[in-house]
Amino acid sequence: MTGTRWERLRTELRSVRSRVLATVLAVLAAALLLVGGLTHYLRLVDVDESVRQDIVQEAGELQRLAQRGPLGPDASPTEDLDAAAEEPFADLDQLFYTFLTTTVPGEYEAILAVVDGEPAFEHADRSGFQLDDPATLAAVAERSRPGQTVVFDHRQGERQLRLGVIPVDLAADDRPAHLVVGFDMSAQRGLVLESLGRYLAIAGLTLVVAGAAAYVLVGRVTAPITRLRRATEQISPDDLGRRVPVTREDSDVGQLAVNFNGMLARIEAGFRQQRQFLDDAAHELRTPLTILHGNLELMDEHDPADVAETRAVLLDEIGRMNRLVEDLLLLAKAQRADFVRPGTVDLGPWLDTTLERARALGERDWRLDARAEGLVRADEQRLTQAVLQLAANAVKFSAPGDVVALGTADSTGSAAPGTGRELEIWVRDTGPGIAEADQQRIFERFARAETGRTVEGSGLGLAIVAAIAHAHGGDVRVRSRPGAGATFTVRLPLDPAGRAVPTAPPAPAAPAPPAGEPAPPPGGTPGAGPHPSRTHESRK
Repeated sequence: MTGTRWERLRTELRSVRSRVLATVLAVLAAALLLVGGLTHYLRLVDVDESVRQDIVQEAGELQRLAQRGPLGPDASPTEDLDAAAEEPFADLDQLFYTFLTTTVPGEYEAILAVVDGEPAFEHADRSGFQLDDPATLAAVAERSRPGQTVVFDHRQGERQLRLGVIPVDLAADDRPAHLVVGFDMSAQRGLVLESLGRYLAIAGLTLVVAGAAAYVLVGRVTAPITRLRRATEQISPDDLGRRVPVTREDSDVGQLAVNFNGMLARIEAGFRQQRQFLDDAAHELRTPLTILHGNLELMDEHDPADVAETRAVLLDEIGRMNRLVEDLLLLAKAQRADFVRPGTVDLGPWLDTTLERARALGERDWRLDARAEGLVRADEQRLTQAVLQLAANAVKFSAPGDVVALGTADSTGSAAPGTGRELEIWVRDTGPGIAEADQQRIFERFARAETGRTVEGSGLGLAIVAAIAHAHGGDVRVRSRPGAGATFTVRLPLDPAGRAVPTAPPAPAAPAPPAGEPAPPPGGTPGAGPHPSRTHESRK
């Protein structure tokens, strides 16, 4: 049981749903990390830049104050530092006192005035750290440079400070002095990192919520794929009847399921046809083999006459088997892409040649109902083979002197709306006709109409005609009734790009058919009856 659950878990983890969900979450997590990390990095850069600007500002204000000098006794305490002074500063202590009393440090800032190496004044009310620490003073003394503002980092206990050392020179006071401005970088960076932590917590919560929502949504989108996967796991050659349920066909995934069901239906039909074909072939081949076996068993090898008679029978059966195998191979080849090799066919001369070849099939009243002119794109040899097969069928089911007619027409005027132009090639006869029940099945392999039970043949002729028509993108149809003959029509779609057959001009009048004969189709001679191609059935 544990192994089965583990396999199900592995299958689920490899499913499209899990992969899509993992991809979505990975992209979302990467985007959140990138945005959050870049934002907080820029905040750290802004902290450093802000500290640098503050140090520069403090240095500038101290310089302007030193150049302006002290205010007079009548000056207001709030008077601008750029106001005119009575005289310049002469004492460093007075300069630093004035500067510190007019300057308010920031929350993380402290200011220290160092005169002659000793702390003089300090302003660190809000900073939380002191700059008069001995180690800090030693670092300041070490890093200070005359006439140059120096900025450096210094660690004071757990704090990381950034110190700016601003040298101060007065003409009237020659003592060395510095203004030290310090910033608590640890506290300011800590605020940024704390903000980053809150952001990551919110981002994690966002991923959880987004993951739950994506799991449901992706599950709904990929449900047809899941059903498709489960269906494929259950399909076998012995059970091709399963189909994937499709709730919506207006999506790519739904259309995939529809296409899969269609493919499965075609495979099922192919399997069914293959089994039927093998059964029929085995049945048809069993008869000549039985005849061969029986004749060989009964043959008297010492009787020359019996041997000669048996030899003739065997050769006849072998010839019939050979024709049957050739027909089967031809039908098998019909499934290949190169079964037809289209070329340009000139309809008029082709029909004349085909009619002349058909006359050799038997002594019949051969006629030409209609003759379309023009060029079409088709396999001339396959078309000839189909028409001659129909003509041979007509000869089989008719008597000497009966009418067998051929014709071609462009059905532009009669084609159904939206179907385009079609070429119609028909063969009609005045034989016994075909019952309506048989018209539904005579194109099947080895199928025979009731009227053809006693007629010699393999039962594959019309199946070959249908295969040739289908390979050209068309079909073959029959129009018949018992006692009134039959008309078979091959309908082929015409190429509209300059290779379509033009409307057939009026053909010479054919002799009027005797009473009881089916009239020739329209598009041919005067006196033509209903068009032969109105249904999709035919006979063998």
